[in-house]
Amino acid sequence: MSVLGLVVEYNPFHNGHLYHFNTSYDITQAEYSVCVMSGNFVQRGEPAIVDKWSRAKMALNAGIDLCIELPVIYCIQSAEIFSYGAISILNNLGIVDAICFGSEVGDIELLKSIAEIVSNEPLIYKKTLKEKIKEGLPFAAARANALAKSMSDYNSDIHKVLESSNNILSIEYLKWLLRLKSPIKPVTIKRMSSSYNDETLDTHFPSATALRKAIYDSENSNILNEIKNLLPGYSAKIIEEQIKNKTGPVFLDDFAQVILSTLRRSSISDISNIMDVNEGLEYRIKKSAIDSFDLKGLIQSIKSKRYTETRIKRILIHSLLGIKKEDLLYFKDTNGPQYIRVLGFSDKGRKLLNNIKKKCPIPIITNTSDYRKYNNPYLSKMIELDIRATDIYVTAYKNAKSRKGGLDFYKKPIYKKQQDAF
Repeated sequence: MSVLGLVVEYNPFHNGHLYHFNTSYDITQAEYSVCVMSGNFVQRGEPAIVDKWSRAKMALNAGIDLCIELPVIYCIQSAEIFSYGAISILNNLGIVDAICFGSEVGDIELLKSIAEIVSNEPLIYKKTLKEKIKEGLPFAAARANALAKSMSDYNSDIHKVLESSNNILSIEYLKWLLRLKSPIKPVTIKRMSSSYNDETLDTHFPSATALRKAIYDSENSNILNEIKNLLPGYSAKIIEEQIKNKTGPVFLDDFAQVILSTLRRSSISDISNIMDVNEGLEYRIKKSAIDSFDLKGLIQSIKSKRYTETRIKRILIHSLLGIKKEDLLYFKDTNGPQYIRVLGFSDKGRKLLNNIKKKCPIPIITNTSDYRKYNNPYLSKMIELDIRATDIYVTAYKNAKSRKGGLDFYKKPIYKKQQDAF
């Protein structure tokens, strides 16, 4: 049994994702596939455009056999923490042979060389990193300088490599494979689609960012007809169903009033305890929340060279979900995610689950209420954050009857029989 592992968000699943999945399958010669997917909130600090079960359906229709949820405490974090959570899950499954990820550079050896330095932190790297941070550079820029100095014999422009989001994620995946001493073999595919943040649609492989923007900007109810050639048919159909049911699409602006009111009623001390708020940023956030009338203005007034727009969005989602610094610290010594949460599976995925049960050291949860029987406070706290995230996510639905809480308890994993197409 040869198993391919993927770390995904599928927000939404588009032609570029399909190309990546099919190419990964061909390169690794895998017989089975499993993906770890962000839940209802994603790494860039936004709600997913449609809910996690709908996106799991997209994955299963594409041919993925098993879809597992990445706990929200890892989803809305830096590339380092996001990658740690995802790689820990894939490693704990005990069945994954290879992981394949997209990167702008497409050079696995270069990425592995960078990852080895970041993982092992040789003296020249540590010294330069410390110096650059002391000079006032943001961590990402300081690390780029430290790596460039550590890899001065390489022909590649290390600074340019580290400007691209998928390269950065790739390095973090590789770092955690090294640190966890994982037997999973890494493979990378050079991105054929637009860059991650490209907002243009004039390509067969537009970014998910461009597709979300097109849907957000459109006042045309037939927007899917305009972009359907950029999505597999099943993805377009699933999004169309969510629009029809008034349970999607969901955007950050849908939570604007809640976020602004939360920040306005919070004390400076409360804001300072929000995950990722440091260096006196709480004062700037508080003032901006009072002065701003929408999220765009709020983000722009907080934004700085040190605090990027994505980082600010993550802070806003942390405030929305009530995720504090202490929550992440609570899990610091727990060896990563405390459970395998199944979102969906195929007939082949069922076989994978049977194998995983024999090898995985952490609980496999298909029925959410079962988490209580493990009597594990770390597991309980982690999954209760997921449950809270869903309860808050559904409040953005235009269909009031669908805003009821507790969806995680009565929504079962998606099961796709071999002949099904949905």
